[in-house]
Amino acid sequence: MDAITLHVQDSGAINLHVGGVNDVPLDIGATVYGGGMPYTGDYTITPSEETQVLPTQSRQLSGNIVIEPIPSNYGLITWNGSTITVS
Repeated sequence: MDAITLHVQDSGAINLHVGGVNDVPLDIGATVYGGGMPYTGDYTITPSEETQVLPTQSRQLSGNIVIEPIPSNYGLITWNGSTITVS
């Protein structure tokens, strides 16, 4: 059987009609997600003590977001009112 290549562009509704005597199997080769603007922010994040929000809501990501480990040269400084502790 000959293969039929179908290219779909974002243009609203899509109607597909295949005419002929024999059935034509249709296989969606991958999961398809639609809609949303591309995400243009950082994909690699270093943890911090403050909340970090990546503006990904309703966006399409082109890769994985990677959260790096806390760098080995980061120190935590705490103050209890009388003593400074560096750990």
